[in-house]
Amino acid sequence: MKKSKIITTILVSTSVLLSGCEKFLIRDNPTGITDDRFWRVESDLTSYLETIYNNAIPAGALITDGGTYQANSLMQMSGITDEGVSRANFGSWQNFPIGLLTPSDGYISDVYRYNYANISDCSRILENYQNVYIANDELKKRYAAEARALRAYAHLKLYEFFGVVPIVDHSIKFSDEDAKNLPRPTEADLVAFISRELDEAAKDLPTSYNVDQAYRMSRGACHALQVRLYMNNKNYPKAIEYAKKLIDLNVYQLWKSNSSKNSYASLFSYDAQNNSERILFRRAGNKGIAGRMGPASVVANGQATISATGALINTYETKQGKNLNELPADSIAIYKKTPNYNNNRDPRLSTSVLLPGARFVRPYDPFNNATDLVGKTFATVTGALCTKYLQEEDYNKGFGGATINFMVIRYAEILLSYVEALVESGDWQNPDVKKYLNEIRNRAGLPTYNEAIYNSQAKIRELYRRERFLELAFEGTRLIDIRRWRIGTEVLNGPAYGLIDPKTNEVVKVEDRVFDANRDYLWPIPQTEINNNTGLNGQNNPGW
Repeated sequence: MKKSKIITTILVSTSVLLSGCEKFLIRDNPTGITDDRFWRVESDLTSYLETIYNNAIPAGALITDGGTYQANSLMQMSGITDEGVSRANFGSWQNFPIGLLTPSDGYISDVYRYNYANISDCSRILENYQNVYIANDELKKRYAAEARALRAYAHLKLYEFFGVVPIVDHSIKFSDEDAKNLPRPTEADLVAFISRELDEAAKDLPTSYNVDQAYRMSRGACHALQVRLYMNNKNYPKAIEYAKKLIDLNVYQLWKSNSSKNSYASLFSYDAQNNSERILFRRAGNKGIAGRMGPASVVANGQATISATGALINTYETKQGKNLNELPADSIAIYKKTPNYNNNRDPRLSTSVLLPGARFVRPYDPFNNATDLVGKTFATVTGALCTKYLQEEDYNKGFGGATINFMVIRYAEILLSYVEALVESGDWQNPDVKKYLNEIRNRAGLPTYNEAIYNSQAKIRELYRRERFLELAFEGTRLIDIRRWRIGTEVLNGPAYGLIDPKTNEVVKVEDRVFDANRDYLWPIPQTEINNNTGLNGQNNPGW
């Protein structure tokens, strides 16, 4: 890299949000400081690294710091899956499910460009960290390893959303000439690059940090990202290998509450801010949870952006471990009309979903309360809301006051991925399958699963997929699961429904969804990249 190259702080201090929209001012040269003048002391490196964390680690609900707004808000992505429906004034998330996404969509362009901006910023650290004076050489290597892991993570996110994308292992700007000729590698080469980066980073990263540093990339976070990588690639032996490496660190465990509060519910509260289950998280990553997710009858200007679907709600078991379709017809009718009838459903339902009659500060009544009325602007469109992470003590904190962390990857996800990899490798009778599925169920307050029913590979597959759907609801994993399992035409094509309206006794129909299996398992590469990057040869993803 030329010594005269200007420091690029894309989406760091240079990203300015314009009036609540997702447009940003991006300046390539905000300071005029060149590399040979900038990288001198430890604070130069650490401040730069901190801004990358702020940009690269996703939030839950929409936040306006970190420069990525919609493009980095995982809970909001529930609206483009069968978990939820997105409303308010965020058009892209409303266009996705009804088949109106195009390669010119601003949201996918943001996701693509912001991840490459993070890749470039991480590369700048790797190109210059040796010039920084830090007395502790191990600490210097750790900083570099963090940047390398973050660079790999950005490539992984691009791979999950867009499929095979160009590998960038150096600092770059979209205006650079070499950015205009970046070819796609083979999928094998991309996967190998990401895994190699994470292996190299893991060697210089600790297994754990002090509480105030726990958000940083660790060895366990690297292994967790490799599990995600190989699950996406359907390389189940490698997914098993890295899941076992993570488990064998003996650092993580499923959170168990010491209070009378349900452990699963406690996990998403302030009681568990420093829990032993989190592997990668964003500090105060749900600052805007009240304003974005809360009902307007309780939260001033609450937007109620994500409504929970009937498809999700009707998947939760009873406390006795029964699916609704295992119950008599009259019982099914009762639970569909009153989902948490007699408080007898999987406790994860009331943690993740605000149902009619439930309390959030006060009783929620979307079928009668004029402020929260179904279908009204800034109100549910299904009769239920996503309220995971939403705490009563935050109801008056609007769009930026909550300090609750957001877990990007937690131990339960890795255990479920490990189980899935075992099952799909044909090892469905491995004792770890039963062990970890039941640990997750028991923590939630459910009984162990019925082995007389779940007694084959196909039935265990049905079980782990349901557990993953419910355990990880609204955490940003569902879209990738749908793609991996190739169930898009089953769950994302056709009418989307909510709850039964007690006034009409009819199920609320929200919209007709469209999913093209020949196209929609990947997002399109942004049209600007197709136009500008000759290395792509004018070819977008299939169907786009």
